[in-house]
Amino acid sequence: MNIVLFTSSSNTSGGARQALYLARGLASRGHSVSFFVPASSALPSLDPDFPFRFLPVSVSAWKKTLTEALPASEPAVLHSFHNAALKLLALFDIFRKKPLVTLAHRGVIFRPKNPLPYWSPGIDHFTVNSLRCAAILRGFGLSAKRISYVPNAIPDERVAIRPNPELTRARLNIPADVPLFLCISGDAKYKGVSVLMRAFAKAFPADSPQSPRLLIAGLIQDWRPLLSELGMENSIRCLGYTEDVGSLLRMADAFVLPSLQESMPNTLLEALRVGLPCIGTRVGGVPDVIGDARADPAGLLVAPGDVESLAFALRALAEDPALRARAADAALRRGNLFTQEKRLERMEDIYRKLLQARGLLPRR
Repeated sequence: MNIVLFTSSSNTSGGARQALYLARGLASRGHSVSFFVPASSALPSLDPDFPFRFLPVSVSAWKKTLTEALPASEPAVLHSFHNAALKLLALFDIFRKKPLVTLAHRGVIFRPKNPLPYWSPGIDHFTVNSLRCAAILRGFGLSAKRISYVPNAIPDERVAIRPNPELTRARLNIPADVPLFLCISGDAKYKGVSVLMRAFAKAFPADSPQSPRLLIAGLIQDWRPLLSELGMENSIRCLGYTEDVGSLLRMADAFVLPSLQESMPNTLLEALRVGLPCIGTRVGGVPDVIGDARADPAGLLVAPGDVESLAFALRALAEDPALRARAADAALRRGNLFTQEKRLERMEDIYRKLLQARGLLPRR
């Protein structure tokens, strides 16, 4: 298939990474893939060998660039990622001058301020990364037939250990014989880092040499004032940005996602892929990932922002080796639901059926 993907995001957020993973995966399966990113995008730094294509600085020139990338007469798929790209797609080929099917991807759980682009006949189909996203789109009038749930996926190489001697317990001054909780997050308030720090202090107030430790990676802000207030300077360690998540995940005993809002967080999927028992909040697609008590859960779920509940869950995992072992086994099984192979097969099937529905591919 001829497939053109484009994102309007310039950062290396989870959604942008998922677009890259998809482009790279489809190309590896023999499709003709063009992946366009903004001229200022940081994504190429993640994979310098991938043949990125660049959108003009002026958004008004994006349509011309994308049109020229599409084959003149062969069927093609045009798939947008992120908000500005979706808005462009809504008006891109509304009068169908090319043999084309169009899709927009949505990976956030807040309701759009302007639903008009979502009603455009210029967008044939929507892909969403969580069932909560799908419910939001259906909530303002989109037919379920126009929406497909395609969860995020994590490539194997993302969770591989790199030969990085800096990322070991000894180098990070974390004793080898104490339970280590890991959170890979960011400084934004909705990530819930302060909630996690307060819950950890409540769960393990001793801050002794044998107390459990918490490592939070991906932070830029100076969190030392709060750690000092909580008396957690020894038990909680903050680490800056790193791409070596594999080494972090494999030195940890459990993973914590304290977010106040999420859709389908990559970091949680990465933790499942290496078999870490998880604690997550009941937001967005997180319950679908971890599973509830009736569905072989990979850990424990708590209410977002609830310090007491999160502290209880932290103590439960730290003090119950059998619970950790059951959750770890479930994490590996559930992690197999979010492989790159499954995501690629699902997306190929969606593209194929859309092209067939428009008479652009023969039905098998």
